[in-house]
Amino acid sequence: MTKEITFIQKFNAIKRVLENHSSAFDGKPNAIAFRDRFFSKSLELSNRLNNLVRPVSSFYADRKSQRENLQNQLQRMTDFGIMLAKGTQNSAMLNTFTRYKQMIKTTSASMMLQVALDELSLINSQMAAAEALGLDSSFMDGFEEMLAGYQAAYNSAQNQLDVRRAERDAVNTLIKECNDILRFELDQFVRFNAPENQSLAQNYLRLRRVKRSGSNSANNMPETSDIIGTVSDASTGLPVAGAVVKLIEQGWSITTDGDGDFLFDDLPAGHFTLSCHASSYEVPEIAAIDLGLNDHVVWNFQLRKLAFGS
Repeated sequence: MTKEITFIQKFNAIKRVLENHSSAFDGKPNAIAFRDRFFSKSLELSNRLNNLVRPVSSFYADRKSQRENLQNQLQRMTDFGIMLAKGTQNSAMLNTFTRYKQMIKTTSASMMLQVALDELSLINSQMAAAEALGLDSSFMDGFEEMLAGYQAAYNSAQNQLDVRRAERDAVNTLIKECNDILRFELDQFVRFNAPENQSLAQNYLRLRRVKRSGSNSANNMPETSDIIGTVSDASTGLPVAGAVVKLIEQGWSITTDGDGDFLFDDLPAGHFTLSCHASSYEVPEIAAIDLGLNDHVVWNFQLRKLAFGS
């Protein structure tokens, strides 16, 4: 959010200058109207930026904890499903559960939900045989309760991300609206009234003095795309702390925290590549990511342990 914060700091400085020279607007109701509209929109911008302070990675904290518990129970459910399919000589079910067993440790959050729901459906379709193998209703009830909790945590994280994206869109719109007021109304007003209000013109135009070359003019909306992700162990699904993730084009490197999370923000639209490495793990393939304007991309690395002696 560095660019957005820079905008609001400049807007607030301009606001103070205009307030200190309020007499320049006396008897000019139309000028007062667009000045006050600038004040109102810059205040709304400040309030909305406050909603974006919370790190994106915090949205995943509850989901990550519940995911580990569900993953362990899903592993048990899958092993049981393989045994059930073998006992009932159901080759289609056996193939399905065997495939799920290979996926569990590396599958995405949304796919894990689908796998768990499908396994519940398959076992419920063979409940008599399942009970004969020792599956009791308390295990199924507990699994369904855990699945419901995980689904709620997953939905909550997605909803918070959706709200954050909406806030960022609103922030970018407000920045553009504030810049339009400055460019087409306040700039013209200050210049026209400069002979009678030299102090206002001097202080205002000093703040408005920006470089016009390049794409980062003060009248452009900020490009606030980001890439977030987690580095985990492909075998255990546990986070890998201390992994180094590098955004090659920018030359930026981030070391993952205790939850294996990383975040690159304030990125322009374009093509980016991510590399990842961690001690005792194989180096995964470089990730190629295309970012749109004001985009949000999640990319997760699953690392495999190096063979002993490598």
